[in-house]
Amino acid sequence: MLLVPQTMESEFEGFSSGSEILTKHADRWRKVSFGVPVFDRLTGGGIGARGIFELAGDPGSGKTQIALKLALTAQRTVPNSCVVYICTEHRFPSRRLLQMEAEYKRQQSADDAVRDHNFVDHILVEHVWCVPTLMACLFDRLPKLLESTKISVLIIDSIASPFVEERDYISRAETFRSIVHRLHQLQERHNFAICVTNQVRSVIDSSTLDDQRNVPALGLAWSTLVHTRLQLSRTTLSSNDRRCTVVFGPSAPPKHDFYQIDESGPVDTEALRVSMS
Repeated sequence: MLLVPQTMESEFEGFSSGSEILTKHADRWRKVSFGVPVFDRLTGGGIGARGIFELAGDPGSGKTQIALKLALTAQRTVPNSCVVYICTEHRFPSRRLLQMEAEYKRQQSADDAVRDHNFVDHILVEHVWCVPTLMACLFDRLPKLLESTKISVLIIDSIASPFVEERDYISRAETFRSIVHRLHQLQERHNFAICVTNQVRSVIDSSTLDDQRNVPALGLAWSTLVHTRLQLSRTTLSSNDRRCTVVFGPSAPPKHDFYQIDESGPVDTEALRVSMS
């Protein structure tokens, strides 16, 4: 006879139909909107409360600004929630966030809930510079915070920076798995979305030596742990247009679209052109 451990048996809730899944644990399957139509279209509504969502991109492609916009709109998507923002490679851009918050409130001036809400005070910022401090933050300080504070999104900007000097790739891969396993556990208990930004590296095709392309950093060991990946790039150095491509994701088919950056942060290129015409 196959024995099932008592802990597993007690957690098993029985089989559910496809329609029941959507209502039985609604918080598990909710999505947090980016607040930018182009990204919501590409992802089917935003970032889910399960798995690791990654924004990988070139310098200047707007990764941090997209993350800041998400930190603002997530508080509206999930009422009475905070956002945890972990910076790893630069000081938190407070001045830019205040500018984006003011523009967001101006655009939503008819909405009392937006106008009267202090978004900045509900973004909890932590700075980490190396792997040990990142681990301490995620394994010690974050769980303690979650016991008393409801969060809608955890943002890590960026995941690559603490690992730049790591040369033991086996140990690094084990660290990746430990981090993601711990984050999945916390997601299961507290139902929040996770968005990480990632740098890119140039790779040249060894057979032709001229097929240069940019790929997300940290290699296959990290890629296998990512749930959904978007890759961002500048179209040309002289243009404000940027391209967002869905690389992979269980509910997002491969496709791309375009966006720009203005005073409010990332904006839908097509919507911006319509508003200016």
